[in-house]
Amino acid sequence: MAILEGLLQGSSAFPLLVAALLLLLAYLYAAGNGSTEKGKEPPGPKRLPILGNLLQLDLQKPYETLCELSKTYGSVFTVHFGPQKIVILSGYKTVKEALVSRAEEFGDRGVSPIFKELNNGHGLIFTNGDQWKEMRRFALTNLRDFGMGKKSSEEKIIEETRYLSDVFDTFKGKAFDTTQPVNYAVSNIISSIVYGSRFEYSDPRFKDMVNRANEQIRLGGTPAIQLYNMFPFLGPLLKNWRRLKSKSKEHIEEMRKLIKELQDTMNPHEQRGFVDSFLMRKQKVEVSVAFPLLVAALLLLLAYLYATGNGSTEKGKEPPGPKRLPILGNLLQLDLQKPYETLCEFSKKYGSIFTVHFGPQKMVVLAGYKTVKEALVSHADEFGDRANVPIFMDLYKGLGIVFSNGDNWKEMRRFALSNLRDFGMGKKGSEEKIIEETQYLSEVFESFKGKAFDTTQTVNYAASNIISSIVYGSRFEYGDSRFKDMVHRANENIRLEGSASIHLYNMFPWLGPVLRNWRKLISTTKEHFEEIRKLIKELQDSVNPHEQRGLVDCFLMRKQKVEESGQKETFFHQENMVISVAHLFAAGTDTTGTTVRWGLLLMAKYPHIQDRVQEEIDRVIGGRQPVVEDRKSLPYTDAVIHETQRFANIVPMSLPHTTSCDVHLQGYFIKKGTTVIPLLTSVLRDESEWAKPYVFHPEHFLDDQGRFIKRDAFMPFSAGRRVCLGESLARMELFLFFTSLLQRFRFTASPGVLEDELDLTPTVGLTLNPSPHKLCAISRI
Repeated sequence: MAILEGLLQGSSAFPLLVAALLLLLAYLYAAGNGSTEKGKEPPGPKRLPILGNLLQLDLQKPYETLCELSKTYGSVFTVHFGPQKIVILSGYKTVKEALVSRAEEFGDRGVSPIFKELNNGHGLIFTNGDQWKEMRRFALTNLRDFGMGKKSSEEKIIEETRYLSDVFDTFKGKAFDTTQPVNYAVSNIISSIVYGSRFEYSDPRFKDMVNRANEQIRLGGTPAIQLYNMFPFLGPLLKNWRRLKSKSKEHIEEMRKLIKELQDTMNPHEQRGFVDSFLMRKQKVEVSVAFPLLVAALLLLLAYLYATGNGSTEKGKEPPGPKRLPILGNLLQLDLQKPYETLCEFSKKYGSIFTVHFGPQKMVVLAGYKTVKEALVSHADEFGDRANVPIFMDLYKGLGIVFSNGDNWKEMRRFALSNLRDFGMGKKGSEEKIIEETQYLSEVFESFKGKAFDTTQTVNYAASNIISSIVYGSRFEYGDSRFKDMVHRANENIRLEGSASIHLYNMFPWLGPVLRNWRKLISTTKEHFEEIRKLIKELQDSVNPHEQRGLVDCFLMRKQKVEESGQKETFFHQENMVISVAHLFAAGTDTTGTTVRWGLLLMAKYPHIQDRVQEEIDRVIGGRQPVVEDRKSLPYTDAVIHETQRFANIVPMSLPHTTSCDVHLQGYFIKKGTTVIPLLTSVLRDESEWAKPYVFHPEHFLDDQGRFIKRDAFMPFSAGRRVCLGESLARMELFLFFTSLLQRFRFTASPGVLEDELDLTPTVGLTLNPSPHKLCAISRI
């Protein structure tokens, strides 16, 4: 602590430092306690939050502390210099193995804050990438040209030894400090190569240059600067930091003057040293001043972003993928209207695990049943987190059920599942709700009296009423303008979230304000949340603690209990309720409604399949109301429903996942925090799993005797930790809606439209909807 006290200048600095530390405590603690990958990373002494191992280190001689630590933790160990994790290599064999045998992997420079600040990413020593390669190559070539390692440099050194010896002789055997004359001699060797001439030892300019260089090296290794490298915000409080910056500025200014003098006297036919060579090279590559300024700026930006976007790739370990451009990544290769189709094409070339860059963001794509199952089921924990996609972070702030992670997700999912089951999901209670809703839906269909109509709104209202009755405790009338607006906004949001412009926004969030769909999505979501808040408020005003009507009532009661207990940290708050309800409402409306509409369209498209379904329903059920128990007696109908889900493929890319830790999958290394896309379309159309993957073929789910068979590769609800929590409800809805409607109506194309002319090309959003169309529902009763 004495060292820390000595670093602070003035009595007012310490309180300021303490205040700064307290203000930054939360941030630094989070930054210092990220991935530890326990059991994988090198061992090391236990660290404190923020400080790391600072109190164990002798900042005057940190190398001695590190040598002592190597005796305890071995030749490869981890030390935390403040919040920064550093791996130490100790001993000949280990250092050689890393720096020689694995020269590429360990070859980059770790640029400390002080060197980054002083050198601005320029020069030879504290740079990386192409800048370092180019400068090192140029320096080596020219240093050799000017004698480095050759006879001419030998002659320079021999000449300098004479000047040095002359100085030593002047002391006539008396004691003296060798520092300055030796430093002058050594400096003159590199000066003669760099500038083209040596300096006299008495030259005040030369003496100042040497003194400043040595002083900077001394200051760069002081405890104060090491402390600055751990906590850069301390810089202005540290005397040595201020002094080092000042010295560096003076030193660079003096070099600029020297270079200017050389430039003014330069002869292109006689290069005196390294500086002359650099000036000549610079002159050759300089672009005409007439070159457009915008292009020049873009080129500079490209160079910077390319360097930052091409960091450690651990080549040879990560999944392969198409070559990318700086900034744009693989954007020009992607069809943003149907990105899943591009990804399927990539999988044919790069295999079942490959890397694609959506703009600057790297994503790993999983393709095919075996790979997706292995990741989401066999490695459920590693691939179970939800990726932080910019648009979803904007809209949902990491709250709710679908786009959250960690304890919030666990608590909200557990609460939702428990209460959805309590209110009948997958049970007799929800079956009765669905049967009641089919009657309302059938009445609307009958009202068209066999004339062509668009099924979209009516089917969506029916599907939405099922989740509404569970969430809010009651259904809505189809003519309710408030309800119609809610359903429309939910469907519109899902459409916008999958639009090309929102894909572009997720790559480059700064584009948001200029994208119309982004503005519209933000506005629509805000309206949707406001309406949900009003509905919740109405329920809250009439809530009866002894008679809970739906999930919202349960949430309100739980929220009230938490508030009464005085508990401050809770997930049961207003915004979490609003966003959770929004997620349930949208998911319960869009996916079920979309699949039912696909089923009706496919029946009109393939009347021979519709014939078989209706024959089976008539034979087994007759005129009574279908119930869930009938499923096992309707194998062909069940097969048609499953094949509709497979063929419709309504969520082709799933929602993005992210890896919760480093993971190896099928020999590839996928780093923690990598966005992962389980390509569900490649599962539902896996050519190794399905006899006719691109054809509507109900026999995929039937054996030779016509009995229904389950297929492992049937994953329309995804799999693993993020499998759709409403799967059982959706399966019940699909069966009851489909059988009830097919029992009462025959579906055909509009008059004058042939079955072959019905278009199965989907309309793309976050889900795949049927293209706009009309059907005739002709009563069979």
